[in-house]
Amino acid sequence: MKILQMNDLSINYGENTIIEHLNLTLNQDELLVILGPSGCGKSTLLYSLSGLLQPDHGEIIFDDAVLFSAVQKINVPPEQRRMGFVFQDYSLWPHMSVFENVAYPLRVQKHKKEVIEKRVTKLLESVSLLHKRNSFPAELSGGEKQRVAIARAIAVEPMLMLLDEPLANVDAVLKTQLLSLISQLKTKLGIPMIYVTHDQKEAFEIADRMIIMKDGKIVQEGTPQSIYRFPVNEFVAGFVGDNNLIDSVCLNKRMDCCRQKALCTIRPEDICICEEGEYSGQIQKITYKGNGYNLHVKTENSCFVICERSESYQVGDVVRFDLMRMHMLNKK
Repeated sequence: MKILQMNDLSINYGENTIIEHLNLTLNQDELLVILGPSGCGKSTLLYSLSGLLQPDHGEIIFDDAVLFSAVQKINVPPEQRRMGFVFQDYSLWPHMSVFENVAYPLRVQKHKKEVIEKRVTKLLESVSLLHKRNSFPAELSGGEKQRVAIARAIAVEPMLMLLDEPLANVDAVLKTQLLSLISQLKTKLGIPMIYVTHDQKEAFEIADRMIIMKDGKIVQEGTPQSIYRFPVNEFVAGFVGDNNLIDSVCLNKRMDCCRQKALCTIRPEDICICEEGEYSGQIQKITYKGNGYNLHVKTENSCFVICERSESYQVGDVVRFDLMRMHMLNKK
C-alpha cells in the first residue's frame, strides 16, 4: 500500500533546477534508498519532504493528506508532518545531555514527566546508550552521537523516518553496526524509511527498493538486484558497482548476439579465466581488493577488469577468458 506520493515535484535555487518534475512513491513498511552522486538533489528531496524546504511545483501526499500543493497553496509545517529526521551532522544540542537531547521533542509536545522518563529510557536501551544518559555530545564518539540522533528521531513515534547520509562520518566497523541497528529498528517499529546515501555498499545492504538519481531526476528504480544486473543506461552501469563497459564491435566473437551500436556491460565477477577461453589479453595491472584481485587485462581492441581470487597471476601474463554473462545497452 502506498503511503507517500510526490507528484511532478520541482525545486529551484535561483536559476538552477535542483529537482525536475520528479515522481516518487513509497510503500508502507518499505525501506527506500535514494542513491546518487553528490549534488544530484537527493538530500534536497528529503528536506522538501520534511517541510524544511518548500518546492516550487508539484504536490506531496502522505497518508492520504496533502502536505504540499503548489496549486492549492498548501504547505504543512515540519512539526505537523509526523516525520523523524536523522541528519548527517547529528545536529545534537551541545549543552544538553544524551537524555535531554532525546527527550527534547517530547518536552516540546508537552508530554508528562513520567512518560518522558519511561520512553527515553526505553529508547536509550534500544540503541545501547542507557549508560551514557548523563553524558554530553562532546563526550561521545561519532557512532554514539548518531545513535542519539536516531533515538531522538523516533522519540515522537513518527509515521515516516528520513535519514540523510546518517553514516557518512563514521568508520567502517561502526557503519556495519549502525546499518544493522537501523534495519532492526525498522522491523521493530514497522514504519517506512527513506535513506539517502552516495555509498553503494550501504545501499545494497539495507534497501528493499532503490532509486538512482542524477541531475535532479530519477534515472532508474527497482530492487538492488535488478539495478545491479540490469542498468538502464551507461550512467547507472558505470555508477553502480564495478563494470566493464565494452563497445559491441570489440566483441567480434559475439556479434551474432549484439545489437548494432550497443554497449555491453560485463561485471568483473562474470568473466571466467580458462584455458580454452574465447578472448585473450595481457595483464597490465593487478589491484588487491581484500577478498580477491582485479586483473586489468588489455586485449587486441579493448580492456577488461576481471575479478579473480587466485594469487598466481603476475603483470605481463597472457590469459584467456570467457564472458559468462553480459547486459546490453543502447548506445546513444
